[in-house]
Amino acid sequence: MFLDCLMYTTAVIEIADDLEKIKGPVTSLGAFAYRYEQKDSGSIFKDGRTYREWLAAQQNYAEENEFDKVIFTDIADFYQRIYFHRIENLLRSATSKKHLVRLTEGIIKKIRGKQSYGIPVGGTASRLIAEAVLSDFDHSMEAEEYHFSRFVDDIRIYIKDGESPYRALSLVAETLLSEGLTLNAQKTKVLDKNDYLAFLASESNDTFETTEKEALKALADLIYFEEGNQEEIALQIEKLQSLNLIEMLEKALAEDYWDFGKVRSIFRALRLTNNEDCVEYISKNLETLLPFVKDIVLLLDALRKNGMISALDITDRILPLLSSGAGHAVPVIRAWLLEIFVRGISPISAKKVAEIAKLSELDGRQIVLINGVIKNVVYFRKNKTRFEQFGKFEQYALILAASCLPADEYETWLGAIKPGLNGPLDSMYCDWARSKHGSLEQVISSLSTIVNE
Repeated sequence: MFLDCLMYTTAVIEIADDLEKIKGPVTSLGAFAYRYEQKDSGSIFKDGRTYREWLAAQQNYAEENEFDKVIFTDIADFYQRIYFHRIENLLRSATSKKHLVRLTEGIIKKIRGKQSYGIPVGGTASRLIAEAVLSDFDHSMEAEEYHFSRFVDDIRIYIKDGESPYRALSLVAETLLSEGLTLNAQKTKVLDKNDYLAFLASESNDTFETTEKEALKALADLIYFEEGNQEEIALQIEKLQSLNLIEMLEKALAEDYWDFGKVRSIFRALRLTNNEDCVEYISKNLETLLPFVKDIVLLLDALRKNGMISALDITDRILPLLSSGAGHAVPVIRAWLLEIFVRGISPISAKKVAEIAKLSELDGRQIVLINGVIKNVVYFRKNKTRFEQFGKFEQYALILAASCLPADEYETWLGAIKPGLNGPLDSMYCDWARSKHGSLEQVISSLSTIVNE
């Protein structure tokens, strides 16, 4: 999974400047979140664009401008409902770097399986693509001279005295429908200006007590990439450590309707605070927690790397999940369950790896990498002559994972397959893999830090 994420992220960042150019002015309140800006610091998003700062920008706008009402709405299941054909058209019209477009399209196709819609939720690359997908919506609102603001799929539209909010809502719904998207009816409402100002003033209020609200506010700063000095970050983490995070997680999951954002925030807090007490709870409730399997993997991996837990044997809990339910049917959940073995979080034998069903090329890549991690030389000797029978993205994994073979054998094999590779980066990739011979676990550990978000 990490290898796909790395290539996906790299390809999209290479065209990020082109994607930014099709969006509205960065100086406007409109498209507020995740504006691309190349910086020496390594961050690629413009500063001052966190959710908290979006609320402050709305407050400033409300104080300085006249309007009568505000429409609140958001897009239902935004990331999951983006049509693949829309992404194809967007990328091909936005940039001339066709080889990167093909690479990006290929990775999304493999991740989504047979579905014709949806992109991986979260992550730098998906955020850049999702923001670009909504550029037509942003331009439509500007063309109709509506003042609006948007933080990803969360939308505010300002209605002047005498204007009809329902005409504006109709325009929004019609524009999004042309993209295959719909509004979330339950979250759509119209507030007058006074109620809107009251909402902004009380936005930080939640079901948590005061100390919990303060700590989760600190967490939100970290989640939305707010940069701060180490002392500030340490102070924020101290606030998180003051909470009973496991109890908060249990309460959030006991609700009739899960607040996915809140649950993910709690998992993030557990990771930031190195809270190893959660391991037993996760192990016992793994099937219930499958919708958050990525967060679980990142948490367990961080605890292992930071020395908070040693070898964790949950293999016998994971394998049955791969055979039924969401762990069997949903490719991304399967991939992240298998990532537990890729990252060496839980041990697995070659015999048990061989029993895992390969339902997709995504499964195939993970299985190849797992065999590399456990140094299953027999597997690679059996399959190195079958290289062409593997899918393209399985081949990339095979080239890297086969580095567990003896050096001379590995070099000879790479030399044999390299002339048959014709991708734009294939030759460089083979050279890079050769330079990492015998250090697959270190490569996985290094690359995983890049794609953890």
